[in-house]
Amino acid sequence: MELYFCISLQRAGNTLLGSILNQNTDITFTANSPLTEIIYQLDLIKNQKDLTLSQHQNFPHNESLDNVIRKTFYTYSETFKTKYVINRCNWGSDGNLELLEKYFDKKIKFLILYRNPLECLASLLKAFKVKKENIETDADYFMHPETGVLGNAIKQIPLIQKNYEHLFITYDQLIANPQSTVNSVYDFFNIPKFEHNFKNLKQFEIQGIKYDDSIFGDVDLHTIRTDKIEKKPYTIEDFLLPSVIEKYKNIGKEYES
Repeated sequence: MELYFCISLQRAGNTLLGSILNQNTDITFTANSPLTEIIYQLDLIKNQKDLTLSQHQNFPHNESLDNVIRKTFYTYSETFKTKYVINRCNWGSDGNLELLEKYFDKKIKFLILYRNPLECLASLLKAFKVKKENIETDADYFMHPETGVLGNAIKQIPLIQKNYEHLFITYDQLIANPQSTVNSVYDFFNIPKFEHNFKNLKQFEIQGIKYDDSIFGDVDLHTIRTDKIEKKPYTIEDFLLPSVIEKYKNIGKEYES
């Protein structure tokens, strides 16, 4: 099994791309996975301060624990039973990159999935049905460079671009030419080509498991259009205040072609 990694902005076509790629029974493009948290928690055992949980500190055989962590990348991924796994998570954050470098024992290759951040932000606020009086606060929450799902993802991109072999794909490329975009993924990861269907899509699922957006309340974040691939026509001004647009209009400009 070959394991690769993906960082992306939310609302940047992750679910669509995953639905397409997962038509190929040799590929698993994961949902937003907990693998970084699993690796982090295992590594944390080395520095456990709670004396009731200090077995490792009492007998610090680091190599045995390191071996468990190294194998966790594959133990988690082998459950998908495919030849190629593209694990999507916030791998590009400083701490997660450090753990990836420390414990992953093969060449690290990244897929970066990008969309104009204001479009992503508008799509998130639309999905969560954010009221006008809360738009500014919620926008700042999503765009925070350290803790925001959009702001932090944007911050990760230059770190990946500078230090790792990567493929950069935009949402607009995926929508305008899905065949070419998917082919670029196959070429980059050296995966044999597969004839994909771009008109009769299925909702994203892996081994019968689907996203449960109900945990976030009355929100739908992962339903895709199945009859064809096209960009939904709406203007960001319908969901973002002028002050929000002004504040974040230059974020990510370096990635716009």
